[in-house]
Amino acid sequence: MPDKPIPEQDPITGKSYAIHYLIATIILIATLFWALYDEAWGQRPWKAFQDQWKTRYSAFLDKATSSSAKSEQSVEQDPQYANLQQDYQKAYQDSKAQADEARRKLDDASARLLAVQSVFTDRRAYVNALTYELETSDSSSEKASKQKEIDKYKAEQATVEFPDGSKKKFNFQQLEETYNEIRDERTKLSLELGDVLKPVTAAKAKMDGYISDHMVDLTPQQIQGLKRRATEWDPAIVQINVAEANIVDRCESCHMNTREPLKVTAAAMTEKGAKNPDEYARAFASHAEPELLQIHDPEKFGCSPCHQGNGRATTSIEKAHGNYEHWLWPLYPKENSEAGCQSCHAADMVLASGDVQFSTINAGKELFRRRGCNGCHRYEGYDKEPEDMNSVGQQIKQIETQKKENVKNSADLMKQADAAQSNDEANKLNTQAVDLRVANSRLDARVQQLDFQSHS
Repeated sequence: MPDKPIPEQDPITGKSYAIHYLIATIILIATLFWALYDEAWGQRPWKAFQDQWKTRYSAFLDKATSSSAKSEQSVEQDPQYANLQQDYQKAYQDSKAQADEARRKLDDASARLLAVQSVFTDRRAYVNALTYELETSDSSSEKASKQKEIDKYKAEQATVEFPDGSKKKFNFQQLEETYNEIRDERTKLSLELGDVLKPVTAAKAKMDGYISDHMVDLTPQQIQGLKRRATEWDPAIVQINVAEANIVDRCESCHMNTREPLKVTAAAMTEKGAKNPDEYARAFASHAEPELLQIHDPEKFGCSPCHQGNGRATTSIEKAHGNYEHWLWPLYPKENSEAGCQSCHAADMVLASGDVQFSTINAGKELFRRRGCNGCHRYEGYDKEPEDMNSVGQQIKQIETQKKENVKNSADLMKQADAAQSNDEANKLNTQAVDLRVANSRLDARVQQLDFQSHS
């Protein structure tokens, strides 16, 4: 076979590919370094949190005041605290007269509102009941009759006795207007009182915060132990694994001070010279309710069942807090953090830990109950007695309907028996009619049982 002629422009011998190899090599090396960085840091932002924690927590412990070395009385003798206390006393004295007057007006408005509300609530409930009957009526004449009844009831005079002993009569419209006016007045007075007390509240918060930030109820030896632990800490995933509940939470890989034996605030974790806490300082604060952790051990309950979020995620704050499109249960916001209690405590009317009550969720439960929301928006376990009563009522209603059908069918069977062509057919129909009557007797006994159950 003859050799092929060598082309004049041989791409191998006539052209250099050095620049291509150089570019490819640079890209490969850059990819390698990027992969190493991403493996070590890019996919592990918690390492940056732990590095910051070592620095800031060690600095905090260096300045921390042990109760055995420096008492609260010593803290209060600090010049900075004395200035805060002086500011508080001045703010209190400046606002005392105005605050007392605002409280007096607010108490008077609250008493008048309660007097009107006790009458208005009952009358409004009756009007709402009549309105419901009006809306569910089928015939025009019945609707007109209900409307007349509503108008007549609204025109009737109701007497309200005010706290000062005076009495005044109102029709429904006047009563509603008075109720709304007093309620708006009370709201306005509450806001005014809040504005008056704002300087006092702010000054008191600064005093309490100063003591909280400078008092630690640990011995010097215990503080040294914490400092040694922080100094010797090596970056690592901190994980809670509750196998029986299939819970894996790595929240404490960033929130390092959640279960520390002393209170750490975001302000105490703020870098020196910074005006406001950054994301690291906020993450390093102690748990807001440490008493809860004593009865809800994170090793048994985890974190996400109460706070939600994606407890397994560690590659970004967004994913760890569940604030992305592929996660259905994002972290509860701070102002709604008590919502997690509802997961287990839906049937509890009031939630408390020791002397501390959880005002937000308790107010929500009270509002849910007081406004009658559970009449339509029911869920299992809440307000069980009315649920049982409602169930008994429904069963009795179904039984009564069944009894009426049995009586009607029995009468039809008796007529068919009278017109039967043979004795056998007549006897068969009579037997069926008697069986229906016996069934009604059993249903009567069941109604008696349910009625007894509802009154027990």
